[in-house]
Amino acid sequence: MSAQLAVERPVAFRGLRPLDPRRDLGQVADLIEEAFSGELEPGGIAALRDLRVLSRMGPLVGLLARSDPYMDDVLGGFVWVEANRVAGNVTIQRMDSYGSRWQIANVAVSEAYRGRGIARALVTASLQRIAQRQGSWAVLQVRTDNQIARGLYERLGFEPLTQEAVLRRDRIPQDLPTGEPIDGLRPYRREEWQAHYQLEAASRSSLAQWWHPLRSSQFWQTTESVIGEKAWEFLGRNRIRRWVVEGANGLVAWMWIDARRWQGTHRLAFTIHPSARGALEGKLVAFALNYLADYPRWPIRVEHQGEHVEMMDALANAGFRVVRNHLSMRLKIDQD
Repeated sequence: MSAQLAVERPVAFRGLRPLDPRRDLGQVADLIEEAFSGELEPGGIAALRDLRVLSRMGPLVGLLARSDPYMDDVLGGFVWVEANRVAGNVTIQRMDSYGSRWQIANVAVSEAYRGRGIARALVTASLQRIAQRQGSWAVLQVRTDNQIARGLYERLGFEPLTQEAVLRRDRIPQDLPTGEPIDGLRPYRREEWQAHYQLEAASRSSLAQWWHPLRSSQFWQTTESVIGEKAWEFLGRNRIRRWVVEGANGLVAWMWIDARRWQGTHRLAFTIHPSARGALEGKLVAFALNYLADYPRWPIRVEHQGEHVEMMDALANAGFRVVRNHLSMRLKIDQD
């Protein structure tokens, strides 16, 4: 007579747990690359590279995370495990020294496991952790075209703040139509920084300013920055120019052009007062492109408020495509 012994096999863990920097970072980097491959810019690619470097540091990275509060913020979060692999991830980061605002970032779920409530579990755990740390607000970003994720955040109580879009044109067009004259267009004067500040404040909603508060110090140029711009222009790297459009009651538009001579990307920025929207966008974009026609035909990048529909349309009509458009959202944390 023979007896068959039952051998108990350990059951692999599945579900939610805190991120363990010692063993998870490499898989988290792979998951983020899978989830956001179409929208990663150079900074994001560099961050993934850093994660992979950290993942090879073994016990040292765990020691750093426990001993350095900054590292704890950078590496804090949760993962969802399926079949001994990281199938979901979320990062929680402190946004200010007081711990009032916290950012929920890198909410990613592997394609094979989507639609199972994993993202909701990750975000819910993050909100609970923020409440435990006495945070007052949770903020996150979601692609405006990701209706599934946006719907989830709305059901959890998040409200929209502002859209932040990045647009790109691969090169300056060969044949440019002559732009229409712009009444009141003239070079910006350095001493007009306060008028520029007021224009920026008027062009942004109160919720957008809550997310990115405006400081008057952001708008005056120091002597050092002026000298730096002139030095790079003298060396032939790039030239920065600023223009404004003056209306009957002050400045109604501001335009900034960073034109590159060396290999790189030209950059543009625009601000238009709400009272002048719909009348200036196309003219200013045409002016900027005509100005850049005298420079190498590098790509052109614009960062702008995605809810400024008239400017988004003007850029699209000029051949720009949206690289990404993120909606920022916030949720007040209940401390009860």
